[in-house]
Amino acid sequence: MLIYKHLGVYWDEFTSGNDEFLRVLITAQSDSVNSLVGEIIREKYAVRVDALNKTAFEGRWREIERWLLHDGWVIEDGQLVRLTPEAEEATSVRDRLIEELKSSDLDNDGAIRKCIEESAKSFMAEPPDYNEATTKVRIALETIARRTATKVADTKGGVAYPEDSWSKALAFLRKADVLELEEEQMMVRVYTFISRGAHVPVGITGEEWARLARTFGLSSSYFILKKYEAARHAPLSQ
Repeated sequence: MLIYKHLGVYWDEFTSGNDEFLRVLITAQSDSVNSLVGEIIREKYAVRVDALNKTAFEGRWREIERWLLHDGWVIEDGQLVRLTPEAEEATSVRDRLIEELKSSDLDNDGAIRKCIEESAKSFMAEPPDYNEATTKVRIALETIARRTATKVADTKGGVAYPEDSWSKALAFLRKADVLELEEEQMMVRVYTFISRGAHVPVGITGEEWARLARTFGLSSSYFILKKYEAARHAPLSQ
């Protein structure tokens, strides 16, 4: 009934099971999906009554809550509420970063994208692994910086990238005019901030900490990637 009400599709039209159901959701207008999810949330207890396994239902419901949080939404008093613009931006940056990495020579092997995807899976897992979710983003950020330094060194006529490390990579990129001094310092602070791992600051939940750390890490990764792409199309200072 809810599928038809919000998406205009009768249940008997789903001829190929879950695959067809997913296709309908993917191709539906975002406002329609939003209204569908919103009503399911409002009517959670009515839906739960019909669940054959209440324990399984609660586990799936926690998954829904984490996926919504991952995409910048939270459930408050049975209502779907958009989080702050910063959290909303994190999702947008993640998607743009993954898309641009697909065509970037920094990620021919897909290792960076794999870290980003594994970070999301750890965040959504049951139970969630917030430390792993943060660590994977930090690895992605460090890998982007190291590979950028290596690529830039190759374009400068055999100039050696001195050492395969985070700090040396940033220093090299500053000397190569890919990063400015303030940008290098910003990247250092971000890396230090998200490297706290399981040491969550007092007053912040592990979930809140992971979301904040991932926002900083993904945004910084995207920033370095865009600086690298800009440097490829402009002469580097010798």
